Amino acid sequence: MNKEMICDVAIVGAGSAGVAAAIAAAKNGAKTLLIESSSVIGGDLLSGLPIDGCRTTAGEWIVGGVFRELLDLCEELGGYIGSIYDRRNIWVVMVNPRIMGFAVLKLLAKYDVELLPYTQVDSVVRADGSLTKLMGKSKTDNYEITAKQYIDCTGDGDVAYLCDVPYEMGDENGELQPMTMVFQIRNIHPQEVLSFVLEHPENCGLGENPNSPKTAKELAQELYDLGIPKVFFSGNGPLMKKAIEEGELHSCSMMAFNPNATDLSVVTVNTTRLVTKDCTSADVLGTSMLELVEQVENAYRFIKKYIPGCQDAILDGVAPRLGVRESRRILGEYYLTGEEVSGGVKREDGICKGGHEVDIHGKGEKHVRKTIKNAGSYDIPFGCLIPRGMNNLLMAGRCLSADRVAHSSARVMGTCMGMGQAAGTAAAMCARENIRPGQLEIGQLREILRQQGAILDGTD
Repeated sequence: MNKEMICDVAIVGAGSAGVAAAIAAAKNGAKTLLIESSSVIGGDLLSGLPIDGCRTTAGEWIVGGVFRELLDLCEELGGYIGSIYDRRNIWVVMVNPRIMGFAVLKLLAKYDVELLPYTQVDSVVRADGSLTKLMGKSKTDNYEITAKQYIDCTGDGDVAYLCDVPYEMGDENGELQPMTMVFQIRNIHPQEVLSFVLEHPENCGLGENPNSPKTAKELAQELYDLGIPKVFFSGNGPLMKKAIEEGELHSCSMMAFNPNATDLSVVTVNTTRLVTKDCTSADVLGTSMLELVEQVENAYRFIKKYIPGCQDAILDGVAPRLGVRESRRILGEYYLTGEEVSGGVKREDGICKGGHEVDIHGKGEKHVRKTIKNAGSYDIPFGCLIPRGMNNLLMAGRCLSADRVAHSSARVMGTCMGMGQAAGTAAAMCARENIRPGQLEIGQLREILRQQGAILDGTD
C-alpha cells in the first residue's frame, strides 16, 4: 500500500544522534517523524557500551540538554550506574542498556515524536539542492515522506549519499576502523577483578592522561577503592599479549569491561575487531557477524580462564547490532580537522562540544590515542552538520564533516547526542521560519541551545 506522510522535520536513523535530534525538534514545536530501518530505537545506547564524550578528561561535563534529560529518566527508572574516571584517560557514563531503551521510548512519547520503525529509506526526490521527498519501504507499505527539513542521522550518511553529496571513507588505503561485536557476561565478582588489577597493573591501561602525575599502581589502588570494575585490559600487557601470541585470543589492542547493572556483577565486553573496507553492504555485514562470533567465544574462554573474579562468568548475549566505528564522512559546509580537535579549538559558531580523546582503532593491536589539549574540549561548528550543496538537509552523528582524526573523537555517543540536539533544534527553527540552515542566525541557535540545557561555554 502507498502512504503519504507530511511533517515539519523528518529524521532518518534512530541511534543516539537521531533520538536527540527528534526530541529537540519536537521540543521546539516541530511536527517530527523519526524513521528507523530496524526496531533498535536508541542504537548503540542499547549496546551496553559506556557513553563516551560526555565529560572531558579533566572531568568537566560538556554534554547536557536532551542527554541530561534522558540520563535523569534512566536514574529515575533505576538504570543509571554512574559516571567515573577509568584511571586511564577518559570519563565514562554507564547505564543499564535495557532500561535505557525503555527511557528512550518514554521520552519520544513524552514529546509526541511519531515513530516509523522497520522502514528503509531507499531513494529520494530532489530538485535544485532541495529534498522534496524521501521514499521508504516497510514490510507492508511504500511511504512518500515530505518535510520542510530533513536530518540524516543514519551514521553511514545514507540520505546524503542518496543525494550525491561527496564524502570520504577510510584511511589512505580505504581501510576503516574495525567493527566490533560487543558481548555481555554476568555473574562476575567485581572486587576479585579489581584485586587482580591492583596486584597486576601492568596488564591494564592506566595513567595515559599526560596531565596526571600518578603512577599505574596508585591509579589501580584508586580503582580498587572505588569498587567499580570499569577496567581496560591492554593488548600490550603480558596477560593478553601472551594469549594473542599463542592463538588463544584474537589480535586486539584492548579488552574493556563496562559495568551495566547496579550490583556491578554484569559487564559488557568490548574487544572483538574486524577491519574491512566496507561496512555498508549487507553481505559484508553478514560475513562479519559470523566471523566475530568466533572472537566472542575465544574472548569469553580467555576471560573465564585467566581473569580472577570471572571464573563463574556466564555468557549473556551480544549487543542488538554490530558496533560500527567508521563509514562515510559526508563533506559539509565546514570540515573539522584533527588539528582543531587535538588543539581544543573553540569557535563562535560552535553548536556542541567534544572531549573524547583522538581514538583511531586499527588492525590487530594497532590503536592511536591522544588526549585533547589541556584535557579539555573543542567546539563543533554548525557547518559540520550542513551537507554541501543541500538547502534543507542537516546531518548529525558519526557522518559529520570531518577528517579521519577529528572523526575518531567526535564519533562517540555523547558527542553524537550533542550534535543531534543542535541539528534538531536548527531544523525546527528553519521549518518555522521557512529558511535554509545556512541562513539561520547562529547566535540565536546557540542561545536556544543554552536555554534548553546544552553546554556551549565555560570549559577548557
